[in-house]
Amino acid sequence: MMDMAAAYLLALGKHPATIALLIFAMTFVLEDVATAGAAILAAEGTLSPTLALAALFFGIFTSDIVLYAIGSAARTQEWARNFIGEDRMERGRHWLERRYFRAIVVARFVPGLRIPTFTASGFLSLPFVPFVLIVALAGFAWSTLVFTLVYLFGTMFLDSLGPVKWALVVVLLVAVFIAPGIIDRLISRRENRHE
Repeated sequence: MMDMAAAYLLALGKHPATIALLIFAMTFVLEDVATAGAAILAAEGTLSPTLALAALFFGIFTSDIVLYAIGSAARTQEWARNFIGEDRMERGRHWLERRYFRAIVVARFVPGLRIPTFTASGFLSLPFVPFVLIVALAGFAWSTLVFTLVYLFGTMFLDSLGPVKWALVVVLLVAVFIAPGIIDRLISRRENRHE
């Protein structure tokens, strides 16, 4: 599938700016395929790694902001507010506010959580500036990590791991779930010391 994505991008244009624009646009549809395709194109020398990663990161970042904006726009619709209910919105806002950093970081790394978490952040009117900072940092870390792994090792890396790749997936998932909690505790301790 990654080779198909790279071939498709190449068929649409040979100019680096055109390919970068397509990578940017592709992040709105299939983020993982865009990441792998960008890394493969960079590894093959079709696109500079810097341009490929920049297009990838800005596409991911922009799509995250769009999700927040969709949620924020939905909040202006009376039918949406009535459908959710003020009580449920208040409970959801309170729950998400207490876990804001952790929830956004986990949503970035765990498939299936990004759209509802980022949209809910906008719908529940959670602070935009912290949202932007967190998604920028988490998005940069995620895109750089995946891009670098594919760029350096390509698809042969995953194929050569065999059954070990599932152990690696488990280790990464554990890290994704534990790391935000550890970071959250460290931030809470620091805040408590300064109070």
